[in-house]
Amino acid sequence: MGTSAKTAAREEIRRRLSLLAGEVRRDSSLAIAEALGAARQWQSARTVGLYLSLPDEPETRHVIRKAWEEGKTVALPKTDIRHGLTWWEIQPGPLPSLETLWEPLPGKHAVVKLEAIDGFCVPGRAFDRTGTRLGRGGGHYDRVLAQRPRHAWVAGLFFGVQEMENLPREPHDVSLPHVITEKGWRSLLP
Repeated sequence: MGTSAKTAAREEIRRRLSLLAGEVRRDSSLAIAEALGAARQWQSARTVGLYLSLPDEPETRHVIRKAWEEGKTVALPKTDIRHGLTWWEIQPGPLPSLETLWEPLPGKHAVVKLEAIDGFCVPGRAFDRTGTRLGRGGGHYDRVLAQRPRHAWVAGLFFGVQEMENLPREPHDVSLPHVITEKGWRSLLP
Protein backbone atom coordinates (compact mmCIF):
# COMPACT_ATOMS: atom_id res chain seq x y z
CA MET A 1 0.00 0.00 0.00
CA GLY A 2 2.32 2.89 0.18
CA THR A 3 3.93 5.09 -2.35
CA SER A 4 1.86 4.43 -5.50
CA ALA A 5 -1.44 4.78 -3.64
CA LYS A 6 -0.21 8.00 -2.00
CA THR A 7 0.96 9.34 -5.37
CA ALA A 8 -2.46 8.61 -6.88
CA ALA A 9 -4.21 10.35 -3.96
CA ARG A 10 -1.96 13.40 -4.34
CA GLU A 11 -2.77 13.56 -8.06
CA GLU A 12 -6.51 13.37 -7.34
CA ILE A 13 -6.24 16.18 -4.79
CA ARG A 14 -4.21 18.28 -7.22
CA ARG A 15 -7.04 17.84 -9.76
CA ARG A 16 -9.75 18.74 -7.23
CA LEU A 17 -7.89 21.83 -6.04
CA SER A 18 -7.36 23.02 -9.60
CA LEU A 19 -11.15 23.22 -9.97
CA LEU A 20 -11.59 25.56 -6.97
CA ALA A 21 -12.20 29.11 -8.13
CA GLY A 22 -10.22 31.91 -6.48
CA GLU A 23 -13.34 33.37 -4.86
CA VAL A 24 -14.27 29.97 -3.37
CA ARG A 25 -10.72 29.56 -2.04
CA ARG A 26 -10.82 33.01 -0.42
CA ASP A 27 -14.26 32.52 1.16
CA SER A 28 -13.38 29.00 2.34
CA SER A 29 -10.10 30.22 3.85
CA LEU A 30 -11.96 32.93 5.77
CA ALA A 31 -14.51 30.38 7.04
CA ILE A 32 -11.66 28.11 8.18
CA ALA A 33 -10.02 31.01 10.04
CA GLU A 34 -13.33 31.90 11.72
CA ALA A 35 -13.92 28.30 12.83
CA LEU A 36 -10.40 28.10 14.22
CA GLY A 37 -10.76 31.41 16.08
CA ALA A 38 -14.04 30.28 17.65
CA ALA A 39 -12.62 27.00 18.96
CA ARG A 40 -11.94 26.78 22.70
CA GLN A 41 -8.59 25.14 21.91
CA TRP A 42 -7.46 28.22 19.98
CA GLN A 43 -8.80 30.61 22.59
CA SER A 44 -6.83 28.96 25.40
CA ALA A 45 -3.56 28.68 23.46
CA ARG A 46 -0.77 31.15 24.24
CA THR A 47 1.75 29.83 21.69
CA VAL A 48 0.60 28.39 18.37
CA GLY A 49 2.52 26.49 15.74
CA LEU A 50 1.30 27.78 12.40
CA TYR A 51 2.67 27.81 8.85
CA LEU A 52 2.67 30.09 5.84
CA SER A 53 0.32 28.53 3.34
CA LEU A 54 1.26 27.70 -0.22
CA PRO A 55 -1.01 28.86 -3.08
CA ASP A 56 -3.02 25.60 -3.17
CA GLU A 57 -3.62 25.49 0.62
CA PRO A 58 -6.15 27.34 2.78
CA GLU A 59 -4.72 30.84 3.35
CA THR A 60 -3.08 31.19 6.78
CA ARG A 61 -1.81 34.78 6.74
CA HIS A 62 -5.03 36.10 8.30
CA VAL A 63 -4.78 33.35 10.97
CA ILE A 64 -1.26 34.54 11.80
CA ARG A 65 -2.42 38.16 12.01
CA LYS A 66 -5.35 37.13 14.23
CA ALA A 67 -2.95 35.32 16.57
CA TRP A 68 -0.81 38.47 16.84
CA GLU A 69 -3.90 40.64 17.47
CA GLU A 70 -4.84 38.29 20.33
CA GLY A 71 -1.37 38.50 21.86
CA LYS A 72 -0.38 34.93 21.01
CA THR A 73 3.17 33.89 20.25
CA VAL A 74 3.37 32.67 16.64
CA ALA A 75 5.86 29.90 15.86
CA LEU A 76 6.55 29.02 12.24
CA PRO A 77 8.51 25.97 11.06
CA LYS A 78 11.86 25.83 9.34
CA THR A 79 13.03 22.63 7.68
CA ASP A 80 16.36 21.48 9.05
CA ILE A 81 18.01 18.51 7.31
CA ARG A 82 19.33 17.06 10.58
CA HIS A 83 16.51 17.96 12.97
CA GLY A 84 13.37 17.99 10.79
CA LEU A 85 11.11 20.93 11.58
CA THR A 86 12.32 23.50 14.07
CA TRP A 87 10.05 26.28 15.34
CA TRP A 88 10.81 30.00 15.37
CA GLU A 89 8.95 32.95 16.87
CA ILE A 90 7.77 35.44 14.29
CA GLN A 91 7.10 38.98 15.47
CA PRO A 92 4.14 41.01 14.12
CA GLY A 93 4.87 42.62 10.79
CA PRO A 94 4.49 42.21 7.06
CA LEU A 95 4.17 38.67 5.74
CA PRO A 96 5.48 37.43 2.38
CA SER A 97 3.06 36.90 -0.50
CA LEU A 98 1.47 33.56 -1.34
CA GLU A 99 3.91 33.04 -4.19
CA THR A 100 6.95 33.27 -1.91
CA LEU A 101 8.37 30.18 -0.22
CA TRP A 102 9.63 31.65 3.05
CA GLU A 103 11.15 30.24 6.23
CA PRO A 104 12.36 31.90 9.44
CA LEU A 105 16.00 32.95 9.57
CA PRO A 106 18.20 31.85 12.48
CA GLY A 107 19.72 34.95 14.02
CA LYS A 108 16.70 37.04 13.09
CA HIS A 109 14.06 34.88 14.78
CA ALA A 110 14.12 33.20 18.21
CA VAL A 111 13.79 29.43 18.61
CA VAL A 112 10.56 28.16 20.20
CA LYS A 113 10.88 24.85 22.01
CA LEU A 114 8.36 22.22 20.98
CA GLU A 115 7.19 21.90 24.61
CA ALA A 116 6.15 25.58 24.64
CA ILE A 117 3.63 25.17 21.81
CA ASP A 118 0.02 24.81 22.97
CA GLY A 119 -1.49 23.92 19.60
CA PHE A 120 -0.52 23.14 16.04
CA CYS A 121 -2.29 23.91 12.78
CA VAL A 122 -0.88 21.61 10.12
CA PRO A 123 -1.13 21.52 6.34
CA GLY A 124 -1.74 18.48 4.22
CA ARG A 125 -2.73 17.28 0.79
CA ALA A 126 -5.70 15.19 1.99
CA PHE A 127 -7.38 13.67 5.03
CA ASP A 128 -9.97 10.99 5.70
CA ARG A 129 -12.62 10.49 8.37
CA THR A 130 -10.30 8.30 10.48
CA GLY A 131 -7.74 11.11 10.88
CA THR A 132 -5.24 9.83 8.34
CA ARG A 133 -3.37 12.81 6.88
CA LEU A 134 -1.58 12.74 3.56
CA GLY A 135 1.25 15.27 3.45
CA ARG A 136 3.63 16.24 0.69
CA GLY A 137 5.87 13.22 1.32
CA GLY A 138 8.67 14.42 3.59
CA GLY A 139 7.28 13.11 6.88
CA HIS A 140 8.28 16.33 8.69
CA TYR A 141 4.91 16.96 10.34
CA ASP A 142 4.50 13.29 11.31
CA ARG A 143 7.76 13.52 13.28
CA VAL A 144 6.68 16.76 15.00
CA LEU A 145 3.24 15.41 15.85
CA ALA A 146 4.75 12.24 17.30
CA GLN A 147 6.97 14.35 19.59
CA ARG A 148 4.54 17.14 20.48
CA PRO A 149 3.75 17.84 24.12
CA ARG A 150 0.75 15.95 25.48
CA HIS A 151 -1.15 19.17 26.21
CA ALA A 152 -0.87 20.45 22.62
CA TRP A 153 -3.90 20.17 20.37
CA VAL A 154 -3.55 19.53 16.63
CA ALA A 155 -5.86 20.55 13.81
CA GLY A 156 -5.33 20.09 10.08
CA LEU A 157 -6.49 22.98 7.88
CA PHE A 158 -8.13 21.77 4.66
CA PHE A 159 -10.64 22.65 2.00
CA GLY A 160 -13.59 20.25 2.07
CA VAL A 161 -12.62 18.86 -1.37
CA GLN A 162 -9.45 17.45 0.22
CA GLU A 163 -11.40 14.81 2.15
CA MET A 164 -10.98 11.33 0.70
CA GLU A 165 -12.13 7.84 1.59
CA ASN A 166 -9.61 5.54 3.29
CA LEU A 167 -6.24 7.09 2.56
CA PRO A 168 -3.24 4.76 2.53
CA ARG A 169 -1.54 4.64 5.90
CA GLU A 170 1.98 3.67 6.91
CA PRO A 171 3.29 2.90 10.42
CA HIS A 172 5.01 6.31 10.79
CA ASP A 173 1.87 8.31 9.86
CA VAL A 174 0.39 10.23 12.80
CA SER A 175 -3.38 10.66 12.86
CA LEU A 176 -5.05 14.05 13.05
CA PRO A 177 -7.41 14.36 15.99
CA HIS A 178 -9.15 17.38 14.41
CA VAL A 179 -9.60 19.05 11.04
CA ILE A 180 -11.02 22.42 10.13
CA THR A 181 -12.68 22.96 6.77
CA GLU A 182 -15.01 25.68 5.55
CA LYS A 183 -17.78 23.66 7.29
CA GLY A 184 -16.13 24.05 10.69
CA TRP A 185 -14.08 22.23 13.32
CA ARG A 186 -14.41 18.41 13.30
CA SER A 187 -13.06 15.88 15.75
CA LEU A 188 -11.96 12.73 13.97
CA LEU A 189 -10.61 10.55 16.75
CA PRO A 190 -12.54 9.35 19.81
